[in-house]
Amino acid sequence: MHAIALIGLGCWVAALLNTVLNLLLVRRLRPRPSAAGEGPLVSIVIPARNEERGIEQAIRAFLKQEYGPLEIIVVNDRSSDATGPILERLSADDQRIRVVLGEPPPAGWLGKPWALEQGTRRARGELLLLVDADILYAPHAVAALVAEVRQSGVALVAVLPQVEMQGFWEHVAMPMLAVAFFTLLPSWLANRTRIPRLAVGGGAGMMVRRDAYEAAGGHAAINDYVVDDIGLARLVRKHGERTLALRADHLVRMRMYHGGSEILNGFTKNMFSALGRNYAVAAAWIAIGFFCNLLPYALAFTGDPLSLVTVGLITLTRVLMFGSLHYRLDSAILGHPLMMLFWARVLGRSMWRTGVKSQVEWRGRTYGIGG
Repeated sequence: MHAIALIGLGCWVAALLNTVLNLLLVRRLRPRPSAAGEGPLVSIVIPARNEERGIEQAIRAFLKQEYGPLEIIVVNDRSSDATGPILERLSADDQRIRVVLGEPPPAGWLGKPWALEQGTRRARGELLLLVDADILYAPHAVAALVAEVRQSGVALVAVLPQVEMQGFWEHVAMPMLAVAFFTLLPSWLANRTRIPRLAVGGGAGMMVRRDAYEAAGGHAAINDYVVDDIGLARLVRKHGERTLALRADHLVRMRMYHGGSEILNGFTKNMFSALGRNYAVAAAWIAIGFFCNLLPYALAFTGDPLSLVTVGLITLTRVLMFGSLHYRLDSAILGHPLMMLFWARVLGRSMWRTGVKSQVEWRGRTYGIGG
């Protein structure tokens, strides 16, 4: 039992150290003043399928940007809800909005990469901002991204948003994204290297130089990637460019899913793919989840001192992280075991559906994916 308890303790000593380094060294995107008519044209490319719930608010936030030279290209990916009429109304009122009627994906393409491919083909900007349809940008966010790309010389900047949560299951499950980023990924190191495997991307927004995007092959080079945003960031690095992931919780916010069932369905489609659809890697993650995240709580009830210390380290790590991200502290203190059980279910479901069955189901479509 002593050796088993040491595994959990070692995991969380390392996790706490990595979290502190990430909190200290992964910097925030800095708001910067911008002259309204100056700078390169930014093409904001938004793939949209059945996004009636939030797309109008997202587009109106882009229309309020203090940065002037921009166009908004929305690819209506054959939506069956009110997305189309909303886009028609908005584009009729503002000539900066262009709506592209999405075509069926060719053989070998998944839906989102194909939608982004169609949008970027029509983009005229020197800079591309690829962003999901439910993200809200503060008025000076685009100007801050443009300044960052131009002054740092990097090819791609990914933003880490404020994740808004409501209800019990969102507060339990959604912090896993932050826990994974801050405890597991050496993002403080990734921003200082060009190692492709350490590249970070995200649907909250990636601003990429057009020349770097095209040199890397664009979405045609990742046409069948389920997790296309990370795929693009890695692709850009493979072509010798630098990328950055910056905290932007003060400039960008999102409520990714509404309720536990949406979280479960949403991440079922991509969690196993995020692990490379590799069963050995998935098994390793399951073992880590058990020995480092669940077993210490069980052993702590027996009075095992190492496990009690481990639970204390888990709580301290979560409190530091949640406090910095403005998440609820009661969830930080009490939510870890339930969060891990929820995500174990997500991983098992994802392995079955996208691994064994080799299918991705999303927004009313089913795609076959390679073995």
